[in-house]
Amino acid sequence: MKKGVLIMAAAAVCIGLGSLPVRAGAPAAPSKLTFIVQASPESAMRSELSVRSPKLLKKLLPEKVQPVQQVPLTDVYAVLEKQGAAVRYAIDAHGNWYDTQHRQSQELPQVLKDRLHGYAEAVRAAHYGQLAPWEEAQKTVAMKAVCRIVDLETGLAFQAQRRAGSSHADMQPLTKADTAVMKKIYKGAWSWRRRAVLVEKDGRSFAASMHGMPHGGDGIPGNGFSGHFCVHFLGSTTHRSKTVDPDHQWMVYKAAGRLEEGFRLASPYAVADSFLIAINQQDPQLLRYAIGDTANPEVEQYISGIGKIKAIRRINPLRDQDTNGRLGLELPVEVTVHEVNRRPTKQKLTFHLKRSDESARWVIERIEPPFFPGQMSKALRRAQSF
Repeated sequence: MKKGVLIMAAAAVCIGLGSLPVRAGAPAAPSKLTFIVQASPESAMRSELSVRSPKLLKKLLPEKVQPVQQVPLTDVYAVLEKQGAAVRYAIDAHGNWYDTQHRQSQELPQVLKDRLHGYAEAVRAAHYGQLAPWEEAQKTVAMKAVCRIVDLETGLAFQAQRRAGSSHADMQPLTKADTAVMKKIYKGAWSWRRRAVLVEKDGRSFAASMHGMPHGGDGIPGNGFSGHFCVHFLGSTTHRSKTVDPDHQWMVYKAAGRLEEGFRLASPYAVADSFLIAINQQDPQLLRYAIGDTANPEVEQYISGIGKIKAIRRINPLRDQDTNGRLGLELPVEVTVHEVNRRPTKQKLTFHLKRSDESARWVIERIEPPFFPGQMSKALRRAQSF
């Protein structure tokens, strides 16, 4: 349904513009521009908008570029096709374009940049869910409501019914076929891991987070799902503790396409915690946002080892302190690490966090000792195992 909307929008761009003559010796104008939105580079689910307006594409010439140290984190890309070649650009939140292969920024006139940014934002709006608080979402996702749940990474979708829950939605797959799709999302094994999802009902799409572990009461016989699973929305809480689950909340922000905003609002303690959450939820994109620097070589090392960790748990809670006026912070955190096929180990990690000024968001500059999942020394394991 989303792609249908985008195709119609692309057609509207092309109507009535015709072709323009190209002077001899002038560089050929691009033939096609495609905007792409993906929640992460790993996402199979993507939304696209193709623009074939010769009048608009000609304005992208001539190219003016400047080298940059890093290409910023983004979920919006543009592929420009010209003379049989394709150049991929990353587009940041301000509408700036970056050549991802050559690490160059492309200068565009502000009027053109604003227009192109409008197309990109239209694709984002179609791709993501609404960041609506639980109090609002539950009016549409009412008791016994049947909804369509879309996994933001795989694009797989299934029907589910809200059967219970007051602080969040307790839901169940509607049929055996729906259960099979849900289990495929979790790669064939039920899991407590949170995933960013869209919950669609009555023409509305809400940003949400689900886990994939059947538990509790069972109300739909014959669906092959023994129990229910939980779906959280912005600000929803657990039923037992009545507290907000930060793991779910980060996935809600991801489902809304607003991770950057979430990190801009986060304290340095929440940023450090988001790194641990990223490992627990096996979410590379959340980890990238926690570190912030796409040029940091440690980012890919953490991502490559993320599957070697079953869980990493804080031993003591993180308590926020006043950081007004501070641009740097060292935060020691004691954790228990559960690596695959190894005994649990305790470790003290020191997070070094920074921000460029008081209005900028906090990012993780480095972690000491370097914590690369699956690469802890044997001596450390012997000393810390229990």
